[in-house]
Amino acid sequence: MAISYELVHVSRSGHELVHPYASEEPLAPGSVLHYEGRDWLVEELDGSRALLKPARYRLRLRHPDGREELGAFRRYRPDAPRVGHTFSTIEDGAPASWEVVQDQLTRDDQGEPYLALTAERDFSERDDPPTLPEHELEHAVARDDGAEAAAATLARAEEAGQFVELVALEPGEAPDWAEARAYLDAIGIEEIHDDLLVRCGVDPGRDPREHWLTTVKERLGADLEAFRADVEGGHDEIEEWEFQEGRVFAAVGTYASEADPNSGHGWLTRLYDAGALGAAGFTRVRKVDLV
Repeated sequence: MAISYELVHVSRSGHELVHPYASEEPLAPGSVLHYEGRDWLVEELDGSRALLKPARYRLRLRHPDGREELGAFRRYRPDAPRVGHTFSTIEDGAPASWEVVQDQLTRDDQGEPYLALTAERDFSERDDPPTLPEHELEHAVARDDGAEAAAATLARAEEAGQFVELVALEPGEAPDWAEARAYLDAIGIEEIHDDLLVRCGVDPGRDPREHWLTTVKERLGADLEAFRADVEGGHDEIEEWEFQEGRVFAAVGTYASEADPNSGHGWLTRLYDAGALGAAGFTRVRKVDLV
């Protein structure tokens, strides 16, 4: 039997919104739910009222020798790891298998909630025959000229409690900008979820529905032009790091900057969520390990 809740969150315009919600499983602080095209983290539960914040997570790798490796804050997506999730990395040139063993609702230095995930080695690569889960965390060895800049960016984002968004190109691959443009030209309003609609400048409560798709396409088209110009130009908004296994592009920002037409973090997140960066050949990177 479904359990009824009231979901409470603050809109991008600063207004408190309340929505009815039915869940097959009871919610608790730290629960993640998908609503209006976005993943939300339950920060507090007051009876049947669930206070939500945009869901984000941070992954900690706990090595057998006690050493810990902490990742950046990431926006929660359907592919985010959870307890029981297995993945592999490269340790000293050899595959290493991990399993997420713990998740915990935690707060950053600004008091904002996030889901802290801890992974430990499960050594399944030593099985006979070896069982190695998919290489889901993108660990690469940075060149000397890129490692310092990447580390500084991740540290800056960590200190500010900001999101880091990373996308990558395979070795030798160039962005297919024409394919990305063709994808945007063909996109339909049914492919734009509620949160992305608002981030593209649509006010569903005031704007006529027949104008929504035009507004979205104009915003995403401008985002693509700006993203391409920055990637091919001065990198004022989008950082580029060269790795032995390809190129990584990074943008740092906040929840608010996801709707900012002048933010590189906004360009990257909107274009990725719309599918345009995927059409251009970019893939999302979950984590970068600098060694």
